[in-house]
Amino acid sequence: MYSRHAGLTYIVPAFALLGLVLFSPVFYGFWFSLFRIQYGAPTDFIGLGNFLRLLDDPALGGTLTRSTVFTFFAVALTVAIALALAVWIHKLGERRGFAVQMIVIVPWIISTVVATLLFRWVFVNDIGLALSLARWAGFGDIRLLNDPTSAMALLIGVSVWKRIGYAVIILLAGLKSIPEDLEEAARIDGATGWQVFRRITLPLLKTPLLLVTIVLTLSNLNTVETPLVLTGGGPGNATRILPMEIFDRAFVAYDLGSATALALVMFIGNILLVLAYVRLAKWKT
Repeated sequence: MYSRHAGLTYIVPAFALLGLVLFSPVFYGFWFSLFRIQYGAPTDFIGLGNFLRLLDDPALGGTLTRSTVFTFFAVALTVAIALALAVWIHKLGERRGFAVQMIVIVPWIISTVVATLLFRWVFVNDIGLALSLARWAGFGDIRLLNDPTSAMALLIGVSVWKRIGYAVIILLAGLKSIPEDLEEAARIDGATGWQVFRRITLPLLKTPLLLVTIVLTLSNLNTVETPLVLTGGGPGNATRILPMEIFDRAFVAYDLGSATALALVMFIGNILLVLAYVRLAKWKT
């Protein structure tokens, strides 16, 4: 006889395995952070000592500020440019639209390290194409990584270039799901193109925009490959963001205790950001 709980026997093992893979490192990391770490092994129990050490670090505030600036501008620019590209591609013919999509998603589908190296070779290296053209045009010798502002701008530019393909694909899918009858009815009623976009298209893109914003925020906030390969955190600490701080604490200074504590704080911050996005947007499917 079929039991109403029989379905649980099919999904519980899958959810148990998923929970083990996703959450066991979090619990182990929290337990690990409660000890003094020597030579990669926990020794004396110190409770929240590793977390308190983070509060005593005066440089951590600057790292948090740089991470916030980097994430905000990278996400805002990516969403804005991706939305404009998606609307443009949506209006192109099928063949031309497909060709543009292929070009746009190339940076997204390749490795982050490879994409960053390509960007560095073209726009940063002395023999790169961009700087060679700039010198040929009479701009002199440009050293973009020697200035904190231009170095951060480069880091943001790489992030936008790398992730814009994902945003375009999601937003384009959202545009294609909007019934054409709604836009046609609005134009018949005398609405301009901007009014149609603002009153019909944009509200119906709420869910794709929220999804893109969440994914891009988490992706930028947790990226370590881009600053590590592009700038190394320099000049000085101008592009040193939180993931790089964790990397250096763990694998350069071998301070695994504070690195684990900071990683846990970032994990909690990620969860709170997602909840805040969904709450503020009043999620609807």
